[in-house]
Amino acid sequence: MTSTVDEGSVPRSSVPPRIPRPTPAPLAVSPRVEALRADPSTVDDFWAGVPATPLVEPGPDGDVLLTFLWRERRPTHAVLALVNKLTDRHDLAASSMARVPGTGVWHLTYRVRDDWLGSYQLAPDEGDTPADLRDLAARGIPDPRNPDRLPPARSVAAAPGADRPEWWRPRPGTPAGALDTVTVDDRRVWRYAPPGYDAAAGPYPLLVLLDGDVWGPALPVAPMLDNLIAAGLLPPLVALLPDSVDRPTRFTEYACQASTVEFLCRLPVLCGLNVTADPARTVVAGQSLGGLMAAFAGLLAPWRFGAVLAQSGAFWWPSTGEPERLTRSYAVVDRRDLRFHLEVGLDEWVNVGPNRRLRDILVEGGYPVTYAEFAGGHDRACWRERLPAALIGLYA
Repeated sequence: MTSTVDEGSVPRSSVPPRIPRPTPAPLAVSPRVEALRADPSTVDDFWAGVPATPLVEPGPDGDVLLTFLWRERRPTHAVLALVNKLTDRHDLAASSMARVPGTGVWHLTYRVRDDWLGSYQLAPDEGDTPADLRDLAARGIPDPRNPDRLPPARSVAAAPGADRPEWWRPRPGTPAGALDTVTVDDRRVWRYAPPGYDAAAGPYPLLVLLDGDVWGPALPVAPMLDNLIAAGLLPPLVALLPDSVDRPTRFTEYACQASTVEFLCRLPVLCGLNVTADPARTVVAGQSLGGLMAAFAGLLAPWRFGAVLAQSGAFWWPSTGEPERLTRSYAVVDRRDLRFHLEVGLDEWVNVGPNRRLRDILVEGGYPVTYAEFAGGHDRACWRERLPAALIGLYA
């Protein structure tokens, strides 16, 4: 599938609506920071009591106080805490940390649900002259005091109640499947075969997971599948992960483009592995625009894809003209033989409503739907942790 998209062009309709956060993220005050403010001479004891950041403290009504911290290394004009979907890019000043006088401690506290999970960066302004906040926001780095990282360059914060099974971590002694790349229609495709794959023993259940350039090398899904198969939670299956190429190509091809569905339908036949043709044993999955495309593939090709997994699906699409077009399509077409898993973060203020409306239309149409809203945002950290449970449910 050769891309003909101009590298510099991104369709306006595929860019999310630029809607400011309807309510500010809930800021709070950290008791430990306030104690330091009252006695700055205890700064060494303060840092000794925070072996890793962010600082986690109990909040009111069962909530949690998450305090993002920066330890000043040199004269600093400002520090931004760029927390996924808690930071409003329309109001960066609200994400500016405050400095405890006489300590070099910069801080910003949010009140979050006990099960909140998200990724973030910190952006210190250590230049000779103060930087514009928008320029500073483009220079975010991982938190040096937090060992929990999300590749390529973000940190992960979690409230104590966050569900983190970490199936994605390689586990010693777990049999490993084979991951390689093939080329289909000039498109790179990562190809996962389960441990002990035997073509004669097939056909194998199939997972088509979009954004292969993420789930192949960046956030490898192969160890996750190895662990789930070894635990008996998934059947031995084949996964095909097509490359999204680049941002302009992705924003064009994943925007309900019929030619993309045609490519995905041909992909299993051309992959070189013995995979099922049974739609009931085939899952198409994606995140954001990939979730939109997964649901569109189910609409156009239910004979090939019998189960749709959409995490934070961009069901607002298109942002210009007639919004939520795919939802209206499902409302008027004859019912397909499809099952759905939909989920969305409660911090995704642009996305929650469209996901709820698609869920309602599907339920009214008689489709089997599992639906979840999680404490977090439009975030690979959330998708990576939640993908296993969604797969388990659809292959059960």
